[in-house]
Amino acid sequence: MAQWEHHGPYWKWLGVNTVQAIFTTRQGGISDPPYDTLNLSFNMPDQPQAVLENRTRALSWLGASLDQLVMAEQVHKALVSWVGESDAPAGARSSAGAIPGADGLLTRSSDIVLGMGFADCVPIFLADEAGTIGGLLHAGWRGTVQGVQVEAVAQLIEQGIAPHDLHVGIGPSIGPCCYEVDERVAQAFREAMGSDAPLVTSMKPGHYQLDLWTANRRRLEQAGVRPDRIDVAGVCTACHRDQFFSHRRDAGRTGRMGGYLWLKK
Repeated sequence: MAQWEHHGPYWKWLGVNTVQAIFTTRQGGISDPPYDTLNLSFNMPDQPQAVLENRTRALSWLGASLDQLVMAEQVHKALVSWVGESDAPAGARSSAGAIPGADGLLTRSSDIVLGMGFADCVPIFLADEAGTIGGLLHAGWRGTVQGVQVEAVAQLIEQGIAPHDLHVGIGPSIGPCCYEVDERVAQAFREAMGSDAPLVTSMKPGHYQLDLWTANRRRLEQAGVRPDRIDVAGVCTACHRDQFFSHRRDAGRTGRMGGYLWLKK
């Protein structure tokens, strides 16, 4: 957690000095309950003007604007898309126009901000040592099993970036303390990860506590990322009601935090 710092309404990843990467809390916005106060998603039945104001505030903490934002559609799969200046402001002012089918965004552009929404799923921030290339991934259990993180590393390798040159931040998300899954999900992890699947048997028959932080760490390490360059925040969104929205805890009636990454020069 040493590479993560809490700054009021957001957490900041400090993995690469020249890269601005934050994960927002639910604090600091204007939305009404149950989206109070910093809901950043247009897909919730919140007031669109409130979401716009909330996004404007969140981006201002980076020193950026809505015109620079590029959002992914996020469909719980493993498609990773490259984006650049011409893609902005995709999905910035409404859910329409977000990069279709993508749960991962990669860029070399210092003119855009990558963005996604989260409410328990794992935000994964990536950047090379020099801060010349960056990425943001959305890894729920499906994306984790399907290997969205492995796909991102593979695409970076194709661009000449060695995995051992990468720094990765795994942000606040639902922890193994609160993430109970059934046999169907557990079996999907066994098939994808074998004995590396981070499952702990629950007190309830046929149920397990799933550790998405460890699952994503292990998949990244298997893809070639150095263990000492993977920074896990270790902060559970479901445990901290005052700080985060949580889809699991709030039975879906909740807002979305935002993950944002900028290769700011």
